[in-house]
Amino acid sequence: RNLRPAEAVREVAYLSAEYRWRWNMPEINLHKIIAALQAKKVPFVLTGAYGIATWTGRPRSTHDVDILVKSGRNHARAVKAMQALYPELEMRNFFGVAAFFVPGETESVIDVTFPHRHDIAETLATALWIEDQGKRYRIPALEAAMANKYGAMLALNRDPIKRAQDGVDFATMVKHSLDPGREPIDMERLAELGELVRRVLFRSGELVWPGGGGKEIVRLVEGAKAGQVPNMTARR
Repeated sequence: RNLRPAEAVREVAYLSAEYRWRWNMPEINLHKIIAALQAKKVPFVLTGAYGIATWTGRPRSTHDVDILVKSGRNHARAVKAMQALYPELEMRNFFGVAAFFVPGETESVIDVTFPHRHDIAETLATALWIEDQGKRYRIPALEAAMANKYGAMLALNRDPIKRAQDGVDFATMVKHSLDPGREPIDMERLAELGELVRRVLFRSGELVWPGGGGKEIVRLVEGAKAGQVPNMTARR
């Protein structure tokens, strides 16, 4: 469906809250998270399933809330805000992200990320503003969201099931961009971001060959238009 960004975010929040309530899971409330970050004046971008829902046109429930902030002081302040809001959660640091877990669980419920790849830095720099019911925050631009999914598909340390979901999300964003009234993909911009993804992952040792990211991400778009879902795990 053609959903405005605010509508799409609200629907993901509703579906996620409903799922957690029905299965008697601890509350993780998006609106409280946004309010806590606003109270501390921490600028952020709402990513993950919330951030791409307007681009896929298919909001879905999600287990976690993904927040992207600048590194350094802003990241530290965002982490402290989440610790104050949910003191019962366990915080664990990983590369580029502070993840919060319900004790005893293996999947995080809040991820506070800072830019650790150039495409993620571009996501932070080019994000779109949303104002909704007194809340003001940002979501990724379409091309940045697609580049982030491309990077996630290529990351060898990412769970294969999640990488498969990344492929579905990428293909869905492509298909929805073709619907009437939708914003077309800026292919030149997308190719530039795809090249950034490849370059950084090669330097970090997660890829065995450099370059070609711009051409590959364009090929993935053309494949998605033809009904194909990217499957980088199978290719390896």
